Amino acid sequence: MHPYTTDSDERKYIPFLVAVGSILAAWGLYKIFEIIKLVPPWWVDAPSVVGFYGVFYKLFDKWLWQWGVFRKIKLVRVRDLNGTWQGHAASSFDQHATRHDATIKIHQTWSKINISLETSNSKSKSVIAAIITGEPEATLLSYEYFNEPKANAVPRMHAHRGTARLHLHKREAGETLEGEYYSGRDRQNYGSLQFTREPRGNT
Repeated sequence: MHPYTTDSDERKYIPFLVAVGSILAAWGLYKIFEIIKLVPPWWVDAPSVVGFYGVFYKLFDKWLWQWGVFRKIKLVRVRDLNGTWQGHAASSFDQHATRHDATIKIHQTWSKINISLETSNSKSKSVIAAIITGEPEATLLSYEYFNEPKANAVPRMHAHRGTARLHLHKREAGETLEGEYYSGRDRQNYGSLQFTREPRGNT
C-alpha cells in the first residue's frame, strides 16, 4: 500500500486530536499509578505519551476512521472505498466496440491505499493516488497505475503507465465508480470504466 493525498482538512486536525487524546490517556495512567501507589520503572512512564499516540493513531488509521459516527460529525470526510468492484472497461483501441469484464480491488486505510485492476489480458496496480472530497458532482478517485500484460495477452500489449479518474456515485443498484482512463504515450489509448461494489460480505 502507498500513501494517498486528499483535499480534506482532516489530515491537519486529526493528528492533533490523537495527540490530545494521548496526553490525556498518559495523564490518566499516571493518576492510576498514583492512586494505587505504584511506581513504574522509567521505561514505562517516560514513553507513555508517545506510546499512546502510536497505538491510538494505528487504531484510527486502520479501523476507527470507518466508523459512521465520525462521518456524521464530519470528523472524517474521506470515503471508504474498500472492497471488490465488478464492472467493465471499453477502449479506444477498438473504438469502444467491446466491453471487457474487469475487477477492481481496493485496500484502504485512512492514510494509505492500494488499487488493483484486472482484466482477462492484464493487471494493473496504483502507484500514486488522490481522493478529492470537494468535487461538486461526487467524490473523485484519481490515480496513476502501472499495467502489465498477462501471459495470454496479444504480443503487441506491453507494460505501460497510465492514469484513471473515477467518480463515486450512489445508484439504485448500489455504489458505483465511473470514469475514464488514459494510457502512456507509447500506447496512447483511452477509454471508459464502470464498476459496482460487491456487498461487503462477498469481498
